[in-house]
Amino acid sequence: MARSVAFAVFALLLAGSVAQKASLRPNDQQLTVEVGQTKHVSFHAEGDLEGDLVVFFSHTGNIDIPQNATIFASNKTGTIEVTGITVTSLTYVKVTGCRYETGSQDSECPLNTEDSFVVVKVVHSNALSIVIIVVGWTYFVAWSISFYPQIYLNFKRTSVVGLNFDFLLLNIIGFTCYTVYNVLMYFDSYIQSLYHQEHARSLNPVLLNDVVFAVHALFACIVTAVQCFLYERGTQRISWTCIGLSSVFGLFSVISLLLSIISVFSWLQFINNLSYVKMAVTLCKYVPQAALNYRRKSTIGWSIGNVLLDFTGGTLDICQMVLQALNTDDWTGFSGNPVKFGLGLVSIVFDVLFMIQHYCLYRHVKVNDAIYEGINNSPTSSTTLSRGGNEAVNGEPESADYGANASTIPVRPTPP
Repeated sequence: MARSVAFAVFALLLAGSVAQKASLRPNDQQLTVEVGQTKHVSFHAEGDLEGDLVVFFSHTGNIDIPQNATIFASNKTGTIEVTGITVTSLTYVKVTGCRYETGSQDSECPLNTEDSFVVVKVVHSNALSIVIIVVGWTYFVAWSISFYPQIYLNFKRTSVVGLNFDFLLLNIIGFTCYTVYNVLMYFDSYIQSLYHQEHARSLNPVLLNDVVFAVHALFACIVTAVQCFLYERGTQRISWTCIGLSSVFGLFSVISLLLSIISVFSWLQFINNLSYVKMAVTLCKYVPQAALNYRRKSTIGWSIGNVLLDFTGGTLDICQMVLQALNTDDWTGFSGNPVKFGLGLVSIVFDVLFMIQHYCLYRHVKVNDAIYEGINNSPTSSTTLSRGGNEAVNGEPESADYGANASTIPVRPTPP
């Protein structure tokens, strides 16, 4: 018994000594350098040093660095020069060991060097790198504000007729999963540690702007959903197909959560599963809205501003991928990450379809006196929207044609 207690105390003391081990960290774990350009990277010891420390470095190619540098005890900082030799989208500077200047060659490194690495990108042009950043922020803004034209249109009409509820429900499911994924990956240190165990010397794939975008997008979708309860919605409802599909997504997410709770698989796998739900939602969420527009032979109630901004964001996203590939001679962003490229392409294809519906197929539909299909304008009359600007009241024309070449679109009042 005494031996067990002594061993436990020793283990605790040893763990405490390891925990107190100073860490060596770079001032920035990401560096972009042009071919032939030299930049400085500083390393800082987060703890007390007994003297000046010699740190040894290595790299994985495409750059030139010194073999060692000195971390001075006075300021606990040392600097190395990194020179770009050939272009690459990814190479590493890493610490291979360290010792005190007065210590022996085989003495143990007194620093924790687990996070002592720098991810380096060597590019053709720094100017093009700036353009890539500008393009990135532009599509971030375009996607962020793309939700508001629909919200404004609903408010202006006091109606959500024409907005497909299946699309809205799927959007809420997708952005809920996306928000949970981003928030946990960015803020939860345990999940971050699991990620780094599986992806050594990798940076967190989620940035703060990803978190802000996801939370904001979910908020905007919820606001739109609330409008569906407040404004005129006609006879629209969520389809049984969407209810079934949503149930599958929800059941998959709940089962993943339960399996993570009982440790069948990790919490990292759980949030990865949520990201798969988001991908699946993106693949199918536009179909109901496109089908509704086709059945109504109209895009009234569906904001084209949303479509144009989404198209802008998706196009700039792929444009950024192309510019990055050109700047680093690395096209694996397309072949190595086909999901991101594929989802972006799917969104663009549907945006083009919506633009064709709005500007070509159903562009002659006009709205007279703020009359919209499905809005109760009169308790005793039925109204039609005319392509030629004429209005038929108190019944439909006998020869009304509801096909692609229809001249009128029937509008029936809802009962008071």
